Amino acid sequence: MMSDLSLGSLSGLPLAEAGGSFWFPPESSSIAAGSDFVYDLILWLCIIFFVLICGATLYFMVKYRKRPGHKEEVTSTHNTRLELAWSVIPLLLLMVVFGVSTYWYVQFITPPNEDVHQVDVEAKRWNWTFKYRDKELLGPDKQYTVVGELLLIKDRNYQIVMTAPDNDVIHSFFVPAFRVKQDCVPGRYNKLWFRPTEASPPEGFNMFCTEYCGDDHSKMLARVHVYETEAEWAAAVQEKGNIGRITDLVERGKVIYDQNCKSCHSVDGSRLIGPSWKGLWGKKEEMEDGSTFTVDKDYVRESVLVPNKHIVKGYPDQMTAFVSWGDQEDAYFEGIYAYMESLKD
Repeated sequence: MMSDLSLGSLSGLPLAEAGGSFWFPPESSSIAAGSDFVYDLILWLCIIFFVLICGATLYFMVKYRKRPGHKEEVTSTHNTRLELAWSVIPLLLLMVVFGVSTYWYVQFITPPNEDVHQVDVEAKRWNWTFKYRDKELLGPDKQYTVVGELLLIKDRNYQIVMTAPDNDVIHSFFVPAFRVKQDCVPGRYNKLWFRPTEASPPEGFNMFCTEYCGDDHSKMLARVHVYETEAEWAAAVQEKGNIGRITDLVERGKVIYDQNCKSCHSVDGSRLIGPSWKGLWGKKEEMEDGSTFTVDKDYVRESVLVPNKHIVKGYPDQMTAFVSWGDQEDAYFEGIYAYMESLKD
């Protein structure tokens, strides 16, 4: 399902002007050509038969129309050759379409045996999170998390491993320029692979969620940046994956909230899955087990890292732990503390 977004709506240019065809943006991955070939094959078969059928219908309407004084012609009620023709020809065409599409489908789902680099993707209402681990380019035991931007290197094979939190809904990863699409199912890991063959424009390629996922489905967008060199890619990952680059702690916290928390916690006092952050800082909250806790740094940190340890009374136990912040964990929490405290009044 394509939702309410057109492929060219975010780029600011019609697809043809951006270098693509009437239907698609430019082919920018190793499997895009096969996808377009199958699409064009089916499209032209449909056009040809549409013209033939409509033309024959109009011809017969005119030739056999009812006219005063015209005697109807005697027609045969059975023609074996004709019936074989309109059964066998479509069958042969169907087999051609099946064979071609199956060939390319196998190419789509069969990754190379070597030199495949993995990117972990988590989809949740309503953002995309990408995790990068590359010992050679980023250093040993280094992991960078970037929200809303998929960063790749040209002519390198990638396998995308995607999932969604258990308490979320189904999303769908779609990059039109690559012609790849795969569902992100809560609690499961789906995979797809491709090789970018073109560097991205400065604004990046469009990426969409194409499975309706709730209120902000149309805002669940991302950009795909493809770099020419490994050095450019490593620099971009290290910069975009460093939350500490946002020096204003309140602004940093707002960014983290928008990326990770807004689907469950409001900031205007309205009730969602979790307690609203408005006026929450410093407040005493009663838990399901009857105990009470003051919302301070210790409580917030424990609630994020061990979310099911203390459940606020009246709210479901649905929060998932964020364990992907790595060595930037403190920087993330500093932003969360500052932003929540700014909402105190």
